[in-house]
Amino acid sequence: MVRDVLVFVLILLVIFSILGLLAYAIIQRNIILAVAALFLGGFLFLAWTTDMLLRLKEYERAVVFRLGRFVGVRGPGWIFIIPYLEEYRIVDLRVQTVDVPKQEVVTKDNIVLYVDAVIYLQVVDPKAAVLNVDDYKRASQLFVQAKIRDLIGNMTLDEVIGNVKELNEMIHRDLAKLAKAWGVEVVSVQIQDLDIPEGIRRAMHDMMIAEKEKMATIHRAEARKIELEAIKEATQDMNERVLLYFYLEALKKLAEGRATKIIYPLELSSLAQAISKQIGGVVPAEKIEEDLKKYEDVLKKVLGSGK
Repeated sequence: MVRDVLVFVLILLVIFSILGLLAYAIIQRNIILAVAALFLGGFLFLAWTTDMLLRLKEYERAVVFRLGRFVGVRGPGWIFIIPYLEEYRIVDLRVQTVDVPKQEVVTKDNIVLYVDAVIYLQVVDPKAAVLNVDDYKRASQLFVQAKIRDLIGNMTLDEVIGNVKELNEMIHRDLAKLAKAWGVEVVSVQIQDLDIPEGIRRAMHDMMIAEKEKMATIHRAEARKIELEAIKEATQDMNERVLLYFYLEALKKLAEGRATKIIYPLELSSLAQAISKQIGGVVPAEKIEEDLKKYEDVLKKVLGSGK
């Protein structure tokens, strides 16, 4: 506020000074002084009403035309533009972000996707950026939109999801070739979002869960197979006494933590004989009964029963 007031006061002082100088020149009939006063007043008027004096920042350049013809690139700092004869266009040399609006794209397997992207551009040749293209930002945006439709339209959904990085690189490469003639460097092109329909997303999720369960089932089956093969290999050299020992150990585990008696099973001899048959040997029932009676006291101690 204070600054604006000071500038306004300064302008008024300059105007009154010029008017006073012109009045003095007329009174003194000094033509040279009058012309100088008029020239100074006209200069200040043009400087105020036109862009005769421009101050460009370090990252700005002015592409200047005189009577419609290109005459050069000026800046940074203060530059002079001849009023009504020259015109200019300012170019920003910083990296600029161009948003590519979300668009509907149909994949090769007829899945509708909504895809958006972002482009990072930087002007390296202000002259080419003005003379060779009307609007390099808009041109880049439209090119990327068309390229996304072309590439994704020839890919399935799974291919699109698994090759986003490759898509970015292809779009970047093709846009860079085109933008080189515009005096523009393509810093990066990134697909920001792949909006997959909710139904397709759920189906993909269910398929992934089913695949995980399938793999888990296969791993469990393989583990069981290895276990059975190990048991088979371990039991190849077992005799009836070893089998009887393992059976007694099993009865012991059944009796752990229980206060009740374990009844000596009448079918033990039949079971032992059946097991012996499975491993390739046949043990007479009388022999098994004799062995069981021999270990009867041991069995009672193991099971914790006094009877």
